[in-house]
Amino acid sequence: TTRRGGISAVPRRGRGKFYATTATPVEMVPGLEVVSPEPFRGKTGIALMNIGSPESLEVKDVREYLRQFLGDGRVVDLNPIIRWFVLNLFILPSRPQESAEAYSSIWDEDRGSPLIYHTEDLAVKLRERLGEGFMVELGMQYCEPNISTAFEKFRSNGVDRIVILPMYPQYASSATGAAVEIAYKAAAKIYNTPYLHVVPAFFDHPAYLRAYAETIRETIGQGGTKVDHLLMSFHGTPEQHCFNTDETGLHCKGDSSCCKQIVQANRNCYRAQCYETARKLAVVLELTEDKYTVAFQSRLSAAGKEWIKPYTDAVIEELAEKGIKRLACCIPSFTTDCLETLEEIGIRGKEDFIAAGGDDLLLIPCLNSSDAFADGLLEIIRDSCPLD
Repeated sequence: TTRRGGISAVPRRGRGKFYATTATPVEMVPGLEVVSPEPFRGKTGIALMNIGSPESLEVKDVREYLRQFLGDGRVVDLNPIIRWFVLNLFILPSRPQESAEAYSSIWDEDRGSPLIYHTEDLAVKLRERLGEGFMVELGMQYCEPNISTAFEKFRSNGVDRIVILPMYPQYASSATGAAVEIAYKAAAKIYNTPYLHVVPAFFDHPAYLRAYAETIRETIGQGGTKVDHLLMSFHGTPEQHCFNTDETGLHCKGDSSCCKQIVQANRNCYRAQCYETARKLAVVLELTEDKYTVAFQSRLSAAGKEWIKPYTDAVIEELAEKGIKRLACCIPSFTTDCLETLEEIGIRGKEDFIAAGGDDLLLIPCLNSSDAFADGLLEIIRDSCPLD
């Protein structure tokens, strides 16, 4: 410590630079350069939220994942007591073993779940593009690495401003709605609650459409010239979920007739957003209406008797019976490959198509961690929440 002109000054980073430790005006100390400490500026956190995956192929880990997933009231929309009995008496005794076998067909020996490692790879690319002022973490809804773990990492690094990015292009209460509810509840448990911003559904965002069309085009060609037909298969949801989003109670007809355009009454309708995505992708890819079909997959009877139609498994067989030989299938409701894309469509769907008379079903990859998707996501985030 050096004393000059009656004040204390602490040496700092190089000759002649000092921190002043009193309020004495700098001009009273000729020749002394006072360097003030830089104010703390926390980083911005970005949480990539997706449904999650079992920790391993062991039945106990698959059971725990299913317990969390199917125990969510937004996923299985039943009275809590009835849901508990359905889950514990009818689903968990047998389904974990069946699901473990299905997961084993897509599991990577070194990296595990495709949904997890593709998201990890995407996080790496986002970090590289964003730089030092940001943290990007995975925050799954069910099982690790979950959103609570992501919040702990953010907090330990002084991150209070967090952007929640549900990785679902279309809004559904059972997906985006569940993700947002879980994130809010996790944040509310923290004493110094973080400041959250949620990126909305991006089903019609040009950056998403552009990136996905680029991936689809590699398989089918512009105009679909490389295949006979394109099937756009979206994840299914109970019809009641669509009715519930119609706040007017007058617009939803329970079929595609009310989904021809987005209006105020169906702005949050999952089915309407799916059809809008399909229409816009068709425009970018220059597909005529007879060149593609929209369908919905992955039904779970416990979550509702009637699911939105047409059903993908039925459409696959119908297309083969109509003479379609070379069928391509994309799944626009998923941004990351997982059990529903790789096993349900890539394996079982392909087998069904060939058994019904088709020659080949080409599964188009999800966006995963492509450069186009990483660039597109930053554009989507910035349009929702300025980062600079």
